[in-house]
Amino acid sequence: MNLTIDPWIPIRRQSGAEERIAPWQITETDDPVIALAAPRPDFNGALMQFLIGLFQTAAAPADQDAWVEWLETPPPPGELKARFEPFLDAFALDADGPRFLQDFDELEGEANPIDALLIDEPTGQTLRNNTDHFVKRGRIDALCPACTATALFTLQTNAPSGGAGHRTSLRGGGPLTTLVVPDPEGGLPDTLWSRLWLNVLDANAVRSLSGNPERSEHSDIFPWLAPTRTSEPRTGQATTPADANPLQMYWGMPRRIRIDWTKRTAGACSLCGEQAERVQQYVTRNYGVNYTGPWQHPLSPHYVDKKSGAPMPVHAQPEGLTYRHWLDWVERSESRLPARVVELFNPDSGRRLPEEQLRLWVFGYDMDNMKARCWYEATFPLVLIDDSEIRHEFVQRVQTLIDTASEVAGYVQTCIKEAWFKRPKDARGDTSFLKAAFFQHTEAGFQDSLRALKQAVAAREDNRLLAAWHATLRKVALDLFDFWAGEGDPAFGDPRRLAMAHKKLTGLLNGRKLKDRLMVNTQEEAA
Repeated sequence: MNLTIDPWIPIRRQSGAEERIAPWQITETDDPVIALAAPRPDFNGALMQFLIGLFQTAAAPADQDAWVEWLETPPPPGELKARFEPFLDAFALDADGPRFLQDFDELEGEANPIDALLIDEPTGQTLRNNTDHFVKRGRIDALCPACTATALFTLQTNAPSGGAGHRTSLRGGGPLTTLVVPDPEGGLPDTLWSRLWLNVLDANAVRSLSGNPERSEHSDIFPWLAPTRTSEPRTGQATTPADANPLQMYWGMPRRIRIDWTKRTAGACSLCGEQAERVQQYVTRNYGVNYTGPWQHPLSPHYVDKKSGAPMPVHAQPEGLTYRHWLDWVERSESRLPARVVELFNPDSGRRLPEEQLRLWVFGYDMDNMKARCWYEATFPLVLIDDSEIRHEFVQRVQTLIDTASEVAGYVQTCIKEAWFKRPKDARGDTSFLKAAFFQHTEAGFQDSLRALKQAVAAREDNRLLAAWHATLRKVALDLFDFWAGEGDPAFGDPRRLAMAHKKLTGLLNGRKLKDRLMVNTQEEAA
């Protein structure tokens, strides 16, 4: 199977029909393709990145005008197919020569079951200690070629630490990905093509990426087309941006893997149910490509390391994807760098589209070393503002919304603990879920405020919006207190302690410090 010309991408059409297509068929106009339809959410995230990488590599627009032209009038399938032809040799999944994302050489060693390609499957010590309580072993015993290709790309793109010499992905284990997508209520058609093309850079932007554009051989882009740059402690070598073309960031191959295509069995794929010649095992070895240095992947936000000053990719955390990180994902500062594909839509970067058409899709694994704790994904508004002065004020106000929400979330956690425990500072157990609940319950209010804030700043009426945000914070805080503080057993509770905690929370919510930050009339009586 060749991943550029054969049908293997699971999609859903406008009519609701689901099928598999080749990448060049994405722009078909008869019953348009509107979404991916993989059997797992991490597969959908990986396939988005695969297709963005494919279009970026084989069909990048020459300039901004060419990008706009294809966004408004997608190219016919035949033209895309022709663009892919020079790269056919890099996308053979099973061949006598190089194989997609697999080691250039045959690997010797003990075979691994094919389910070990899946990041969340129990392996190693988990199986030996019989601790696979939530994700059980033995669910996946054979995969069709399409799911095998997707699992392989998902692993190489998100590769967590896997023991001595088993390298992480170019962005580290479980990187966060932020993509620009159409808003369904906007004017831009919400098709798979537009979702992909919004995240493809023009040639000028590509030249500004980390990497060495002078390294232009196909093997400088697709590392599996040449013997692996192994990374043994003494004889191996690191791979820095000077050692590879910028496009290799889309095709990183930290793991040395060879799928065993000789032992295929006919039957239903354990993941998608497709009848196919399935594969059951693969061989892997450590000390694959070790990506080091100041790589800055265009699909991920980064923070600036305080010691080295180098960009470091952001990763999902146990708290989930909440609006407290929104500015980190969209606004550049001394300490944070949005994904390049997101930053291109800022006023000084050249892309001009109505702001109501766009949203931010954020997703990634929360990893604890080699253990997947959770897969997160969420969407947020993406507000575009051309006027730099208004944008500056807008960013300041958003920061105020986020900072005050974080402050009140802390009030809620502290006061509920004081209602629950006689000595709350000595109480054991993780109560971070209280903060998480607060952000979840204020999410809709934040997004509504974000949409209205641009006009409010321009009209100098942002004080009203901030006062409304104070009312939202206050209501959610008291509602959550009433819910959680009353969860304990009344026979063991202390009514006086609960009343004192409630009084403290009310005082904090109505205090001058919080009201001043949100421009609320400090003489106003509490509602």
